[in-house]
Amino acid sequence: MAWKKRRNSLNDLAEGLLKIGALQFATSTLPDGSVSSYYVNLRALPSYPGVYRRVVEALSELVSKKVAKADALCAVPLTGLLFASPVAVTLRKPLIYTRMDKQENERLVEGEVRPGWNVVVVGDLATSGKTILSAAEAIRDEGGKVSSAVVLIDRLEGAREKLSKNGITLHAVTDMMELADALYSMDLISKENLKAITKSVGGR
Repeated sequence: MAWKKRRNSLNDLAEGLLKIGALQFATSTLPDGSVSSYYVNLRALPSYPGVYRRVVEALSELVSKKVAKADALCAVPLTGLLFASPVAVTLRKPLIYTRMDKQENERLVEGEVRPGWNVVVVGDLATSGKTILSAAEAIRDEGGKVSSAVVLIDRLEGAREKLSKNGITLHAVTDMMELADALYSMDLISKENLKAITKSVGGR
């Protein structure tokens, strides 16, 4: 029955993200200049408390079940704060966050990192893994340890492999193929949409 419960939860999440426009199935240019057959924009998620609550609950459960020890959570810039903050409150964990750029006389990490702390990096998406890795390096420079990262969606574009090479295990609530499969099974996207996503992530 566990698989059925997960399937129902995944269907609810996928449908919710689609309805609020967080998932858009159309050709788009990503910030790095690459072209994708879909677009994910989670910045407006807090404006939809029902879907937002499901996301926070899923991330909190993932941290609790998959990470053996979490002394603190670290949000990646910028959208990561939307997820890491409520998860930290839910799990009663200290929260820190990293800046995008280091200004003069400023640290890259905001908040307290105690030596030896196992810090879990929290973000919205995993694409190349670059942002997560930058946060991990900043935490390690402060004396913390990073062996796990948690995101809502893995875009299946190499982040897991890149992070693994740097000693970090990526945990994702779901990935783009799972979301696409769920939406297609509910007749919410076309077969062409599904094929385009399968092609963009290189299949399973």
